[in-house]
Amino acid sequence: MAKRWIAIVLAGSVGLGTVIATAQPGLSSATVAAPLQALSLSGLNLRTGSDPYTVPPAAEFEQVGIDGALTGSDRTALPANDSAACAGRARYLPSLPVSSWFCWDSSAQGDKQDIPHSPWVPQGMATSGEAQLDGTPIGSDHRALITSWTWLNSPDPDDPDYRTNSVNLSVVNLDDRRYRKVLPVWVDKTGSMRRVYGHGGGLAWYGPYVFMTSSSNWNGYAGPSSTAHTIRVFDTRKIYRKRDGTGGDYRYVMPEVRHYLTPFLLDYVSLDRHSTGGATLIGGSYKSSSGSAASLSGTRLIRYRFQPGTDGDYRLNSTPVQAFVSTTPANKADAISDVQGVHADGDRIFLNMSAGAHPGPDPRRRFATVEVSGAASTWTIRSHTKWGYRPEDLSLWYGTGELWGLTEGEEERVVYSVKLTDLNP
Repeated sequence: MAKRWIAIVLAGSVGLGTVIATAQPGLSSATVAAPLQALSLSGLNLRTGSDPYTVPPAAEFEQVGIDGALTGSDRTALPANDSAACAGRARYLPSLPVSSWFCWDSSAQGDKQDIPHSPWVPQGMATSGEAQLDGTPIGSDHRALITSWTWLNSPDPDDPDYRTNSVNLSVVNLDDRRYRKVLPVWVDKTGSMRRVYGHGGGLAWYGPYVFMTSSSNWNGYAGPSSTAHTIRVFDTRKIYRKRDGTGGDYRYVMPEVRHYLTPFLLDYVSLDRHSTGGATLIGGSYKSSSGSAASLSGTRLIRYRFQPGTDGDYRLNSTPVQAFVSTTPANKADAISDVQGVHADGDRIFLNMSAGAHPGPDPRRRFATVEVSGAASTWTIRSHTKWGYRPEDLSLWYGTGELWGLTEGEEERVVYSVKLTDLNP
């Protein structure tokens, strides 16, 4: 059920200003907290890292772009939804009307009984309906989806080391339901390509550019700003293929073209095309709740606006336009905690969350819509537990009005879309 919050607004830069909760005449004198409150923007600037893309891949690679990644007979087929391998996983979908969905093939599902030997876990997601209003990426006529996978163990599965988070990408052609792996890399001054480490928890896609959040846990591996939390940027037009078909993980690669150092770790990120004043990236931190009332607060969200220029550029303003932190709710069911993904559509913010200390049934299916337009006294939060089971990132397909999500659990991995009109039962 929607909650109404009584507050006073101090004007903010894009219509979501500082909120001071206060009692109103005729109401209890107890303070009523808004679901979010403003953070000071001081100390939250981005810093631009040195451009690592100085030398292209060596002559044995050919540039194929996003269309080359989305085509070819050597891609992996996704199982049919009614197949024995997939139909049983429908129970991990939202218990809302689902517009479309698929599950990964068995090789990408992981193994509940042998998790250390199946370390790749899906995390971030972005769609071509987020990147382009016509729904197809620059350089291809195929509808597409990109998912980041993090490697949660060391190369020795019998000796797990959770600091060694390598990242890989699945590039999915939604028209023929096939995908291939594309490795995000950085290029050193000799032209050698090296793997990108870090968590890779969130993806956003704007024009030809993919933005990936990355943690600092490279475990001593060299790389551009490897000891900092970053947003790493890749150009989907600059996807390369090894000419002779070899190369293992390096058969298809996408070199980094820019990176930004972030003031705190961003675990998820997405593109908001409808924010006041121009498109923004909105991201946030994962903060686990432990069961105490205080632990239900403290999730931070932040927005950075793109610089004026061509639609779909990668250049971000260093100063954020907004920053928020979640408050302790009167009703635990409305807690903004354990957040796994965020997407904003102007003054409407969508969040999905893992179980944490959430009470009641289906705590691993948490979802909230926060309305923050107009006076703060009209702000609402609508929460339910009908989203996908153990959810991860979010991506809005703007042309169709569908919010896409995915799940991360071993043998529970599905990708799905829900129309915005069906999000809040």
